[in-house]
Amino acid sequence: MNGDNEVTLRRGIHPWERALLEACGLYLVGGTVRDILRGAPVEAIDEDYLVSGIGLEDLAGILERFGTLNLVGRSFGVIKFTAAGGRTVDISLPRTEFSTGPGHRDFDVSFDPSLPVERDLERRDFTINSMAFDLGSSVVVDPLGGREDLDRGLLRVNRDDSFREDPLRMLRGAQFMARFGLAVEEGTRACMRRDRALVASVSAERVRDELTKLLVLAPKPSAGFMFMHEEGILEIVLPELDRTYGETQNEYHPDDVFMHSLRSCDLAPADIVLRWSALLHDVGKKDRKQVVGGRTVFYRHEQDGARMAGEILGRLRYPRETQARVVHLIEHHMFNVTDEWSDGAVRRFISRVGKESVGDLLALREADGRSRGDEAVAAQNERIRARMRRIAESDAAFKITDLAVGGREVIDALGIEPGPGVGAVLKELLELVLEDPGKNTREDLLSILREMGKKK
Repeated sequence: MNGDNEVTLRRGIHPWERALLEACGLYLVGGTVRDILRGAPVEAIDEDYLVSGIGLEDLAGILERFGTLNLVGRSFGVIKFTAAGGRTVDISLPRTEFSTGPGHRDFDVSFDPSLPVERDLERRDFTINSMAFDLGSSVVVDPLGGREDLDRGLLRVNRDDSFREDPLRMLRGAQFMARFGLAVEEGTRACMRRDRALVASVSAERVRDELTKLLVLAPKPSAGFMFMHEEGILEIVLPELDRTYGETQNEYHPDDVFMHSLRSCDLAPADIVLRWSALLHDVGKKDRKQVVGGRTVFYRHEQDGARMAGEILGRLRYPRETQARVVHLIEHHMFNVTDEWSDGAVRRFISRVGKESVGDLLALREADGRSRGDEAVAAQNERIRARMRRIAESDAAFKITDLAVGGREVIDALGIEPGPGVGAVLKELLELVLEDPGKNTREDLLSILREMGKKK
C-alpha cells in the first residue's frame, strides 16, 4: 500500500475492536468505506466489518465479552453483534457466494478465515462497494480501483457476469447513481442492457427495498427512474409508469406525463408515502386522455391512478397501511380549495379526506404545482394550511364519532332497529354539524332527532 491509500478514521477505536485487532485482521468494508471516503457524517454511516485469520467460534468468544451476539447468520459466516450501549453491526468472515434459488433468494455461500480479503471484495457488486479499511494499519484495501471511480463519480460493475449472478444489482446501481450523483460506466450500461430481462426473476420484496432506498435516500429519484427507463429496466419493474413516457398533456403541463411525474417526485418531501404518491399521481392519465371542446383533458384519471397505485404497491409487497395512504392521496389529489370556500365547505373537505391526510395532500399539491412551474402554489398552500389548521383545531366534528350523540340515542329517539338506517341518520347529523359546528351539543342533536321523529 502507498501513502495515497492511508485514511484517517474520524472516530476512536472501540474496546471490542481493539480486542479483535490483537487476535485477527479487522476491516470496515463495502458501503461503510464508500461513505467514509465520501465524507458522510460519522453518525450516518452504517458500519459493516470483515475479519480475517480467525474462526467463527473464536470470534464469538471474544465478542461475547463486550456485548450480545445473534448467530442467525452463522451458516453464512456472519455474526450480528451489539456492543453495550452501541448499535448492532454485522461482522463477517471472508466468503464467496453466487445466486442459486428462484427469484435470487438463495445463495451458495462459502466462507473461509484464510481467504484473502481481496477475494471477498471482488465478489461484491460495484467497485465503489468493494473496498476495505484496515483498522490495524489505517489503509484502504482497493483491489478494483473503487476509490478512483468514486473520485471520478463513476459507477462500474465488478465483472461482466455480475448482473447474471444477481439481477437486483441493476436496481441497486440505479439507486446508487441517483443517491450519489454518479455516471454509469459504458461497459456497465451495456451489461445492464444485455441482462435487463433477468430483473423479472427477482423477488418483489427485494425490488421494493431498492425502490424504497431510491425514493427516500436520493435527493432526486428522477435520475434513477430515467436511467431505468433508458436501459429498458423500468418497463419490467414499473410498466404502468414507463408507458406514460411521451404522453403529451395540455397547456398547463409543459412536460409529458412521465417527466411531470418524475419532477413531482423530486419535489415531494423525502417520505415514502409522499414520494410514491407524487410519482404515481398521474399514472392513470394515459387511458383517460380525450379532447373535449378542443382541449386535452383527463377526467377521473385520479380514480384510475389510485387503483393502479394500489395494484403496484400490492405487487411490491408494501405494508397495507402504506398502500392505503398512497391510494387515498392519489384519489383526492385533484382538490382545489380556494379563498372563496366557506368554512362549512372547508370542514366538509376535511371530513371527506380526514384531518390526518390534510398535510400530506397539501405537500402533494405543492410538488404537483411546482413541477409545472407554478411557484405561487407554495404561498397559496400556506394560506390554505393556516385556514385548515384553524378549522381543524376547533371543536368542530369531522367524523361521526365526533358527534355529541351516537347510535343508541338515534335508536331511542326514532324508535328504529339497529342497522344501516342508524348510520344514515348519523351522516345526516354530521352534515348539519359540518355546516354549523355550534349544533354539536347533546341537547341540540337530541332536539333535532326529536324533530326527525315527528316527521316519520
